[in-house]
Amino acid sequence: MTRKLDYKKKLLIYGPIAVSMVILAALVYPNLDDLLVTMKTARFFHLFMALFFSFTSYLFMGMSLWEVLKILGHRLPFWEASGVSFVSTTVNYFVSSGGVSGFATRAHLLSKRHIPYGISVTSSVVISVFIYLVLSVIIVEGMVLQMLKSSSYGISVFQGVIGVLFVLAFAFFLILMFFHQDLRYAWSRKLYKLGNHLLYFFSKKEIPEETFLQFEAQLTDGIRTIQSRKYELPLVLAYVCLDWVSNILILHFAFKAVGAHMHTSTLIIGFALGQLMTVIPILPGGLGAMEAAMTAAYSGMGIPVGKALAASLIFRFLYYIIPAFGSIFIYWGLRMSEPRYDFSKHSLNSHRNGAGHDA
Repeated sequence: MTRKLDYKKKLLIYGPIAVSMVILAALVYPNLDDLLVTMKTARFFHLFMALFFSFTSYLFMGMSLWEVLKILGHRLPFWEASGVSFVSTTVNYFVSSGGVSGFATRAHLLSKRHIPYGISVTSSVVISVFIYLVLSVIIVEGMVLQMLKSSSYGISVFQGVIGVLFVLAFAFFLILMFFHQDLRYAWSRKLYKLGNHLLYFFSKKEIPEETFLQFEAQLTDGIRTIQSRKYELPLVLAYVCLDWVSNILILHFAFKAVGAHMHTSTLIIGFALGQLMTVIPILPGGLGAMEAAMTAAYSGMGIPVGKALAASLIFRFLYYIIPAFGSIFIYWGLRMSEPRYDFSKHSLNSHRNGAGHDA
């Protein structure tokens, strides 16, 4: 039975990665010669600038988490909040779970710093709402720009409409869960039962009822705090916007590195179509699908296929792959800096409880 459960876990993790690798291979192999020629002439300065904006993107993500935790009354050192955000984001990109893996990693790392799970979820929901709202604006802008630049409305416009509706629906769902107490209670119960079924399926364990009730109380307190201090949220929104701007600048300098020059509107159109693919929950970070969408979009707007593919792969490498390796060391640093467990206090309390029981 244990071997069967381990096999299912590995299939859920490595299966989507295998699918992404197949998509990438099908995309790269026919264009390998053009891609190699383009990569050999890539300009180091622009690659460095793309890497720099990858760093600023993760920095602004960390600042948004740090600010939300501060609003919720849980202050962490800035480097710790940024590290938690960095690690949880990279995990979310590589383990395709519709965002659950990132939530779980963030909650785990914050709990080691005495941040309640309810507060972790509240902060994640607030940031996710802003991320998806800004993403929907970018997609709408890209779609409108494409309609203005082209008189024919092809499949990409239809994809844009579907993507906007999906992103906005998800953001609306989060907002609704956030502010509607009865609806939140009903859905949290359903998610609790579903989570327990999944947990039991994989590990034969379940979350105790009292633990869930404690989490629910913490979540309610966190939401009330956010509602009472909502005027402090624009700063969080600003950090999220700067994160997305940094993302676009990574792609901008990736194209400059391979010698491709384009109008800002063209850059945003391709970026928006690529980001639509990253919301596919099956593939880790939209791996393969994002590169295919970007390459098709930019080549359709006059950029050579080799350069479009090279720029999208550079974007993937600098924003996803390198940070993933860096997160290993950051995770190690977070583990080393975790507050130590007070064994003497625990022993004293155990002794007192034991003495009271004996009495």
